[in-house]
Amino acid sequence: MSAKDSFFQKIEDNASKKKAADDAFKQEVSAFQRETYVLLTEIKGWFDGTPVQATTSTTQITESNKSIEVTTLTLHNGDKTLSIIPDGFYFYGVTGSLAVAIENPNSSPRTYNFSIHWKDTISEITGWVIVYGKSTNSPAKRIEFNEENFFNMISSFA
Repeated sequence: MSAKDSFFQKIEDNASKKKAADDAFKQEVSAFQRETYVLLTEIKGWFDGTPVQATTSTTQITESNKSIEVTTLTLHNGDKTLSIIPDGFYFYGVTGSLAVAIENPNSSPRTYNFSIHWKDTISEITGWVIVYGKSTNSPAKRIEFNEENFFNMISSFA
């Protein structure tokens, strides 16, 4: 094979690898969008028939210079607000992160935050993972996302 043929073969191989990586990224983004929608629909359903008002919408996050539209959920309980919004897509050991913020003007601190991770290889928990309690002196705690654990985490929203 000539140097010219080898050169163009490398160009073709690199283009194929880039296309495969782009396709894999698109599939992973699509799965995150779908799984987030399912998760937030489930959470919203837990509040059906209660005084809590739920609103879903979408927002954009940017990853690898690409804009990703992801579902969000906002719950209102009197003057308290609970928001679940996408925080980012790729982090160390995590793919897909949602930020949960509870605003309660009648408590101190006024805001309580934790995260829900889609794929969290640090925890080795399959499925969604609740991540909380990170401080400068201790690592974050990770627990399985389920109805019981979620409601324990949002007790200040009651």
